[in-house]
Amino acid sequence: MQRRHVLLSAVALLGSGAALALKSGDESVAVYVVPLDDVPEALSATVARALARQLGIRVRAAMRLPPLRLPRLPGTEQYAAEALLEQAVRASARLPGLGPKTYRLFITARDINAQSGGFRYQFSMHSPNLHCSVVSMARLFEYENGEPRLTDRTGERTVKLAKRAVGELHLGWKRSTDPQDLMYAPLMGLEDLDRIGNEHREEAPQAPPPAAPSSPPRKGGTLIAT
Repeated sequence: MQRRHVLLSAVALLGSGAALALKSGDESVAVYVVPLDDVPEALSATVARALARQLGIRVRAAMRLPPLRLPRLPGTEQYAAEALLEQAVRASARLPGLGPKTYRLFITARDINAQSGGFRYQFSMHSPNLHCSVVSMARLFEYENGEPRLTDRTGERTVKLAKRAVGELHLGWKRSTDPQDLMYAPLMGLEDLDRIGNEHREEAPQAPPPAAPSSPPRKGGTLIAT
């Protein structure tokens, strides 16, 4: 509840504005940014505008989803990301302009983890089968006097994670070993997230090594590469 209050009261720091309009007769939306019930719609609209501007694709922000019945992982305050994605997909199935190739990006302030609980936490989780991702803002806040604050840096972190998810799962970007690249992986914490840039450079495919010369045919035998 505290994080929700912070989001609702301080979202003006990141800018406001209505969701991107979809004119009648237009094609399906490429990406939908969908806030869960704990994220204000103005924030999802800000993320949607940033993605549309930076990626040059059709991105639309949706209205908040109604509360979902999400299970917590035993003994934790974390939520199972797999169950979240399944429920969020069903709850957003009637979005206008939703097509078979539309990618849905859900945003929540809840702390998420894999159902197995094998990680400390997850910044985001992806489901290629459901064609969607979820970005968690739970670890992205800055703190002042022990209280979470929604700052410009929080917004920058959120956009980075959103852009990474859309880039990899919708646009086919590959992960990178360059610690300055947006698609650098693995992200081990906020230090890595703050260090990476906001741009991704596709690495040129490496040329295959030249074929090794072959020995001349031998009677009764096969060609043997050396």
